[in-house]
Amino acid sequence: MYIDNFVKLFNTHKIIIIVALIIFLALFPRSVEVLNRNPIFGFDQGREMLAAKNIAVNHKLTLIGTEIGAGSAGISGVFHGPIYYYMLAVPFILFNGDPASTVSLMLLFGLLTIVFGYFFGLKLFGRFGGLLLALLISISPVFIAQSRFIWSPNPPTIFILIAFYFTYLLTVSKKKLYLFLASFFSAFVYNFELGIAVPLSLTLLIYSLLIFRNKLKEVIILFLGFVVGYLPMILFEIRHGFLGTKSIISYLTASHPQHLEHSNLYYLMDHVKSFLNGFQNTFSINMYSVIFLLLIIVIAIYFILREKNTNFKYFFSFLLLLIPVTFLIFAPLRNTVWSFYLLHLNVAYLLLFSYIVYSIFLKKLNRLFALMLFLIVVLTAAGVNNATQITKHDYADYGGTAKLKGKIDAIDYIYKDAKSKPFGLLVFSPPVYTYPYDYLLWWYGQRKYGYTPYNEKKGTFYLLIEPDGAKPWSYKGWLQTVIKSGKIESTVTLRNGFIIQKRTEK
Repeated sequence: MYIDNFVKLFNTHKIIIIVALIIFLALFPRSVEVLNRNPIFGFDQGREMLAAKNIAVNHKLTLIGTEIGAGSAGISGVFHGPIYYYMLAVPFILFNGDPASTVSLMLLFGLLTIVFGYFFGLKLFGRFGGLLLALLISISPVFIAQSRFIWSPNPPTIFILIAFYFTYLLTVSKKKLYLFLASFFSAFVYNFELGIAVPLSLTLLIYSLLIFRNKLKEVIILFLGFVVGYLPMILFEIRHGFLGTKSIISYLTASHPQHLEHSNLYYLMDHVKSFLNGFQNTFSINMYSVIFLLLIIVIAIYFILREKNTNFKYFFSFLLLLIPVTFLIFAPLRNTVWSFYLLHLNVAYLLLFSYIVYSIFLKKLNRLFALMLFLIVVLTAAGVNNATQITKHDYADYGGTAKLKGKIDAIDYIYKDAKSKPFGLLVFSPPVYTYPYDYLLWWYGQRKYGYTPYNEKKGTFYLLIEPDGAKPWSYKGWLQTVIKSGKIESTVTLRNGFIIQKRTEK
């Protein structure tokens, strides 16, 4: 079959069928927690549900989201944006605060990302390109994971795609509206993960200054988009004496390497490892991921250098530029670069891979194109197998202390053991903060049993202990230093791993 005839396979009816199959393929692994109603419900999820409750129930508005690194990134006073909390407040209201039902918001974002991926691929490469990009997003492990539990770094992929989309339209038309929208959405991503928004914004800044040399009006519009996107952060900074800015400057200018846990070289190599792991999570390939990454970069550069379509040459150069800019931004960071800091690169890798396939298609390299189709089939088969295995395991997974059902069962045990009598409850949790338990006692305990326990060591009180998997003995120090008093009436270990101790204090 000639490549010229390949596109004829994709008429409108077949496109609809294929898109439906891709959506079904995507829905299968992404809907596990919606169906079994047992999502992960830990420190982050509890904190975020309490924030949604504060907006929906207490009507308290906020200019900030979570602190970067949950306060442990070495930089204090710098916060993500508040939009995620407001988004989460919508399913909170619709489902009456049920944390199992709010996972539907993540599923919705995941499916919208695939649909928009098809639309963007269609705009770039035509029908085949749209189907390819949608397929790659649907089987990518990193994007499947995003749809499975509530967490602020999980929704931004669609907004990253939108930022890329307007960057492409900007490349094509040079319209000021697209410049504003590209910069706005690049900045807007900070509402979910600042570590994504900063390299996106800086790369767009470099890219735009190269396109609009010595054009003051365009530069003003570019910065206006950034200002509007980062506006809640800017207002918070002004209101609080530039707290975050001072913290970042202090972090970057600190000159006490002897206080570091590891050398700067160690952190740099750790960052390289994080980038490679991030790429590996883009595709369902665990072997030869380094070679695969290098091939994508080298082949993309080869086609870009020979690209006759100026718009493609510039846009895909922008995507390549994201990789070194992101690495250089994180280079001074004396912490781990987590995979969710690099989601924009996951999207860029898929776009670059699609561009390579499309370029091979256009140049009528029949044998190489057949090889790429075979690779796509292999990637799809690996993705389907991976998704199937994960779905089978996770649907039936009780989850121990990490998931919602385990925590609710522990709360049920305590309430039933108390037999409707007032009791106190103190919680030991490895992250120290007890956000998920505070939320569940309000949402579940109060509503089902009619009261919430007091938080004091008096009368009958219970200790709800979540053992630390890394240090299973650590709770004993809590018992000896924080609890100390009270006669032990009983100690039980539930099947989910929680330890519950009943004490009395005169």
